[in-house]
Amino acid sequence: MNLHVLIEAETSNVVKGILIFFNICTLGIIVLSLIDWLLALFVIGILLMALFGWLTLWHGFGKEKLIINTTSIGYQYIYGMYTTKLEAQPIKRALNVSLTPSREKNGLEYFNVIFETYNKYNVPEEIYRTSLAITRAEFAVLKRSLRTLYFEKVDPEYHRQPFILN
Repeated sequence: MNLHVLIEAETSNVVKGILIFFNICTLGIIVLSLIDWLLALFVIGILLMALFGWLTLWHGFGKEKLIINTTSIGYQYIYGMYTTKLEAQPIKRALNVSLTPSREKNGLEYFNVIFETYNKYNVPEEIYRTSLAITRAEFAVLKRSLRTLYFEKVDPEYHRQPFILN
């Protein structure tokens, strides 16, 4: 059983507008350098276009996809039309999930999630850290889903058992 997590970039329209403006300016630099045959300016324009193009794709359409199972964590980045290849990190003995503060927006705290495993000496090793941040409520859902993933490994009938709370 796999747990699929998709975290999307939450970028404001102002930032997207600024990035598009820089892309248009960079395109102008490239056109100007082609008209005047300025090779150095053309190379700088191409490098700036690659940088601002990448930033625009990430902040406009960026998504981070995690595939978690009991033996590994797979991750890939989605830039709109371009998707990186799926990479995986093994979970050795156990999986620990923790938070690190990222930013605050609209009164909500956002955190990056850190996934750690333990080596043969029981020393924690970081195997993955999310690039995009999530809220504490989203982290609670992730934590609950991870517990379900591991409980189903132990007992597939766990969810069908009645619970009495009193």
